[in-house]
Amino acid sequence: MADINVPSLTQAQKSDLDQIWSTQNRQLVDVCPTKELAEKAKIDDHTIHFICRILRIFKALIQHHLLTESTSTNDRQGRDCYLKDLRESCFDGFIHMIRADDDRQTQENSKPIKLVEGRNILHLHHEDFLSELQHFELKGQTPTEDFIRRNSFGAFLYHRPGEALSALASGIGLAVVTLARSHHYSSHVIERFIDNCQWIIRFHHANPQVRMMDVRTGMAYKFLTVKGHVVKARPKRLRTVTADFYCPKCGTSTTHSFTSGKYSIPTKCGNSGNKCRAKNFILQRHTARYINVQELRLQESQEESTTQAGRTPRQMEVELTHELVGSCRPGDIVKVAAIVQAVNSAVAAGRAGKRAQETSTYTLYLQAHSVTTMSESRENQPEQSKNQQEQQQLQQQGSVVYTQQQLQQIIRLCHADHRYFGMAERMAFPFDLLVRSLCPSIIGHEMVKAGILLCLLGGTPPTEATSIGGTSIRSNSHLLICGDPGMGKSQMLLAATQVAARNVYVGGNTASTTGLTVSLTKEAGGETGIEAGALVLADQGICCIDEFDKMAKTHQDGLLEAMEQQQISIAKAGVVASLPARCSVIAAANPKHGNYNLDKTVAENLNMATPILSRFDLVFILRDRADKEQDRLVASNIMNLHRGSRQLDPPIGKEIANKEMSAAPNSESSRVTLKDRLDWVAQFQKQPLPAELVRDYISYAREYCKPVLTKDAGEVLKDYFMNLRYPADGASRRDTVPITTRQLEALIRLSQARAKACLREYVIREDALDVVELMSRSVDEIHKNEMGIVDRSRGGAGGISNRKFKKAFMNEIYRIVGAGNECSLDDLRRIAAKLNLPLHNFSAMVDNFRNEGILLKTSSNNYKVMSM
Repeated sequence: MADINVPSLTQAQKSDLDQIWSTQNRQLVDVCPTKELAEKAKIDDHTIHFICRILRIFKALIQHHLLTESTSTNDRQGRDCYLKDLRESCFDGFIHMIRADDDRQTQENSKPIKLVEGRNILHLHHEDFLSELQHFELKGQTPTEDFIRRNSFGAFLYHRPGEALSALASGIGLAVVTLARSHHYSSHVIERFIDNCQWIIRFHHANPQVRMMDVRTGMAYKFLTVKGHVVKARPKRLRTVTADFYCPKCGTSTTHSFTSGKYSIPTKCGNSGNKCRAKNFILQRHTARYINVQELRLQESQEESTTQAGRTPRQMEVELTHELVGSCRPGDIVKVAAIVQAVNSAVAAGRAGKRAQETSTYTLYLQAHSVTTMSESRENQPEQSKNQQEQQQLQQQGSVVYTQQQLQQIIRLCHADHRYFGMAERMAFPFDLLVRSLCPSIIGHEMVKAGILLCLLGGTPPTEATSIGGTSIRSNSHLLICGDPGMGKSQMLLAATQVAARNVYVGGNTASTTGLTVSLTKEAGGETGIEAGALVLADQGICCIDEFDKMAKTHQDGLLEAMEQQQISIAKAGVVASLPARCSVIAAANPKHGNYNLDKTVAENLNMATPILSRFDLVFILRDRADKEQDRLVASNIMNLHRGSRQLDPPIGKEIANKEMSAAPNSESSRVTLKDRLDWVAQFQKQPLPAELVRDYISYAREYCKPVLTKDAGEVLKDYFMNLRYPADGASRRDTVPITTRQLEALIRLSQARAKACLREYVIREDALDVVELMSRSVDEIHKNEMGIVDRSRGGAGGISNRKFKKAFMNEIYRIVGAGNECSLDDLRRIAAKLNLPLHNFSAMVDNFRNEGILLKTSSNNYKVMSM
């Protein structure tokens, strides 16, 4: 295949191109090009060839979309044969920019093009643009390898990014100017447009995407994409790009440019008329022009850092300029399309003069071209992008823009109807299927996985309308998993981080207060900077803390404010600030003595302070109990994993599936419990959903779904709350669960998260019933004693164990009765009632005192108190 035949430029187009090229290479639009830049602004033949190609496609694009009324039918049909398959979504933003207003089109039909001055930001998808350019030029033919090597714009962009981006912008500007001249725009308007218009092209999802470990010296000054985790974002700064220097010898002012932020002085006077040879110049500070600059520290993602053992994750510095400043925050997972730059290490360290020339070592850094955020966007942004312009704004603001394939998969999962599979409840299926796909390698613990999924989804964020007296209520739920070793707690936490768009995973035994919250650092200029900790990095995401019991109590206290107020306050070294920490905390802990002891409360098993424990909305206890069928199922699953198969053992799967199918009622009035549904789906759905689909679905639900509580769902939650505080069986108040309004708010948050799983706008009764069942399971596990009896007095965070009751009962007997005196069984009952000792523990405790020699039975109902 021969090269592309590109028509040559006319003399007028060459003159316009020289001016447009000079404007595109300015650092600021309203600043005239300096003499140094004017000398560098020369276009070679290779670049002109690409400019002509860009001119042709954008000229045809404008004529196809905006000038159809002013052209003949034959010309229009000729262009349509080239553009009939052109995706409008790829260039829709450009067409919207130059489309004239409706009023102007009505008054001036022959001038439909709008000449927009200033910086015009155009966002393009890299692959779509290259494919459309290739399709337009080859008319649908398949390109050869030689053609791609010699005419590929992608290769030109990779090897010479500066010239390629300027060529693309100049070609677009030349296309607009050429059509404007053909439609008789005034020369004054066109000249002003050429001198004051810059086209800034931002390519997203650009190729090639290179791992941070592969960015080496051979890629210096190349265009590529790097994916990583933003660990630090420095404050915005101003950089001087141009300034005027005064010549004291001839009185001439010379505009001088500073390259890459380096300060320098002119080498010669700008007055070439009198041949001034002055060497000293005076800076005129009031003439300085600035741009916004921000520096990021990017760390390679977890999947890249674990490919090689025995090394720390790599980090690179990223420089943002202009509108890219503030496009991401610490904790974001981003794709940065950038140009690899090299700077002297001494200059990078802040040295100047002769000290900057004492080393020849250079450091690579990234000059950002575009930033695409992979995690969910900030709050209070538009609910959904309806056109390309809104998508460009969302990309610029750091929001996620989903592809059509991703949206189709999300819709299919949301509208999945498992009535075809024999289940009675349709609306619960997306939630059940998501639970099945969360950590599929762990068999069982479906209720725990459901709680983790609700924490990943989160509740509805508060707004100004829903805040109470200006105080907002948190929308993130917290979960604690406590259990025996080997129950898969750490695996479930790792699975949660894999499907969360924004996540941080830390170990409790190595975490500190400053590592979890914030720390102060000294910057290069002597200023004090704030280093974000794990909770701040996980803002609007999840923070998984493993080995929570190994964390010191002083370090656990740092979580109190973050878990309830959703912020981190700092007041030290003259810095007083509050940083957002709107994240869900999912923690896993082992009991203090190895195995969980039901004779003790949760706080005593974990040796944890009660204030931190009371902030967890859900607490699940996993015990390693002997169950033949369950152990056989787990063993079969482990064998299948090592064989490379994830299917369950057929006899067991079929038996459980048939059992659950027969238990599913056909009447709509009967409800299948959450546990039965989850167990049935776990056996019926052999293959879980892909982790990428689960991640996209959760991210989409968190960003766009804001369910509101309905009256029916509120009644279910209120009735459950009242039944816990005031049991219907007439039990005394001291036998009730010590539940507070904090748990009621937790029920509301979990119900909203349950509705998010189905992408509903309202929380219905079914959501509330599932959450009530989940909360009941958590409450029962907390309050069960060693006999399997629900003891309401053991209350989650502030409960009293049998050991404490025993000690208090013994001290009260010695205080009231006294050593050596006798008392009756009724006297002991009155003492126990005074201490609110549960009646089912009274007889066992009296027998225990007799065995330990504290009480001596003298008659059928009388006891003697022995001396200690």
